[in-house]
Amino acid sequence: MIELEFSTIPDSDLDLVVLSRLVAEFSQEHHVHVRLSPMTWGNAWTELMTIASHGRGPHISHIGGSWTSSLAMMNALRPFQPAELDVIGGASAFMQPTWLSTYLEGEADKVYAIPWTGYIYVICYRKDLLKQAGIDENTAFGTLEALSATIKKLSRSDLEIPWLNPPIVAPYNDYLHTAASWVWGSGGQFLDDSGKKLVFDSDACVRGVASWLDTYRAVRPEHAGIGSVEGLALFASGKAAAVLADIRAADSFFASDTLPLVRDNLGVATLTEVPWCGGGNMVIWNHTRGVPEQEKAAVALVQFLNSRKNQLAWAREVKSMPARMDALEEIYQTGHPLHDAVFLAARRGLPYMSVPLWRRVEYQLALALGAIMDEARANPQKESIQIVREQLEPLARRLNLAFSG
Repeated sequence: MIELEFSTIPDSDLDLVVLSRLVAEFSQEHHVHVRLSPMTWGNAWTELMTIASHGRGPHISHIGGSWTSSLAMMNALRPFQPAELDVIGGASAFMQPTWLSTYLEGEADKVYAIPWTGYIYVICYRKDLLKQAGIDENTAFGTLEALSATIKKLSRSDLEIPWLNPPIVAPYNDYLHTAASWVWGSGGQFLDDSGKKLVFDSDACVRGVASWLDTYRAVRPEHAGIGSVEGLALFASGKAAAVLADIRAADSFFASDTLPLVRDNLGVATLTEVPWCGGGNMVIWNHTRGVPEQEKAAVALVQFLNSRKNQLAWAREVKSMPARMDALEEIYQTGHPLHDAVFLAARRGLPYMSVPLWRRVEYQLALALGAIMDEARANPQKESIQIVREQLEPLARRLNLAFSG
């Protein structure tokens, strides 16, 4: 029997249970034994770099979408052939933001990954509490300026819990994923059009990150430690007016018994008019080419898991956002609380630029945002724009110097 190893990065025990079941179905149909090897988001990049450097290990991996370009540049990934992509519908079958992460910038004809999941952040708000605070929900969101004004007005209201923005723990990647929406909403960029020069020290980018920081500083100190799950529970009970939540937390909430408590007063918005839209990809390692039977089986497994049927099964059970458009349309039908936000992100959302140096930049930026948060907590009177500038300007100079050499 053909043997395959598949490394994955589950967000929960349920992820692993559901993926194991899908893989078992494939094994039975194709007479291939597949061993799942779980990683954690904390150690996955180090393990993936070891696989890439040594050319041995799993045949297939589930990775962060923004990591694809760096691994492709190392010649560690096996490109998919056009006929292999046709089996699952090609580029048009997937959300454009997730597909943009599957190839190197400017080289769309060489696809190194298949999008498995999508990922966005949303703001859940209560219409009744916004009205109580004197805010018109029709103009409260949609642009960076509107969102900033709404959060400021909420924070000055006499509502019990006006605004929640859950804290993030190291390595702080989620800080970057949310901050990106504010950067793009302010007209900023992380990289110039060439993808070789860092420009996150520009005035527009600094303003965007400062506005993002203000959304955390607007949370009342006694509420600063409240996470997504607890925040959404407070939201359902009528105590919290607005909560920033990741798509999985929001999906789980809307599928729970608490939804009827808030249905008539529920609103959902994207973070800004240009939201970050990321996700996870599946890749086949180049060393799999050494054994044709394994290579063929690896392609078949990736195709199997990324069919409409199986992306739909996965997404429904684990409350994850599928990367396929047909699965997305089935789950988030008209009338679903997340419908408008999900499809705005699918149409207008952006991923990070798919260039080889991005993973190194991503890591450094995430650390810088963690330092920005620490400084803001230590010096609550210090202007956000100053805190951000003091971190981003020297980091951009240092990294540009390192990359130019």
